[in-house]
Amino acid sequence: MEILRCENVTRRFGELVAVKDLSFEVEKGEIFGIAGPNGAGKTTLFNVITGFYRGSGVIIFDNVNITGLRPHQVCRKGIARTFQIPQLFVTLPVVDNVKVGAHFGVQGGHDERAIINETINLVGLQGKENVIAANLNLFDKKLTMLASALATKPKLLLLDEPIGGLSPTEVKQSVALVHKINQELGLTVIVIEHLMKVLTKISRRLMILHNGEKICLGPPQEVTNDKRVIEVYLGG
Repeated sequence: MEILRCENVTRRFGELVAVKDLSFEVEKGEIFGIAGPNGAGKTTLFNVITGFYRGSGVIIFDNVNITGLRPHQVCRKGIARTFQIPQLFVTLPVVDNVKVGAHFGVQGGHDERAIINETINLVGLQGKENVIAANLNLFDKKLTMLASALATKPKLLLLDEPIGGLSPTEVKQSVALVHKINQELGLTVIVIEHLMKVLTKISRRLMILHNGEKICLGPPQEVTNDKRVIEVYLGG
């Protein structure tokens, strides 16, 4: 059963076509990977799905047409995202950053305090609740941003290069956390990532973009052996 369907999605910046006539589906409960060279349109696609950019085409989420909705409306439909560079309220402590997510995304009938505590524990930030965000290391900043996104209680989580800049140990922890979110919370996850070894391990299906177009979509082993993918992205 699909949770997200994009039909002929296109986003232009003047003469530049950053995403071109892109169509694909994401199935409920899967981890769906997206990769491609720099400038392939990966983050632009996230920005169109979440309402940060307007584009053409149709976006269906959970059987509802969300095309043209603003970011806060998309969030309240059940889509949350993270960014390549952590976006935080840097003068606020961890707990208040997560509180913003819980307050913003959850619509009545929920125990906000319980959501905050559960989310902080889930990502492993126990004991750091009162640390000012500006004083966190990169890994903990990413975890705080992730916790804030999860506190909105999404059905679909979009992760934009979640392991960029992390140490090998932190990468392992991040991968384990993505699996935990997918399996224990039942969230569908779309991950943009450059590290193909990681992406092929965690993704059930993988889509490669090049110049804003889909050049391959399928199981990771099939995609990484595709001649065009090797030519434009993997090398060799």
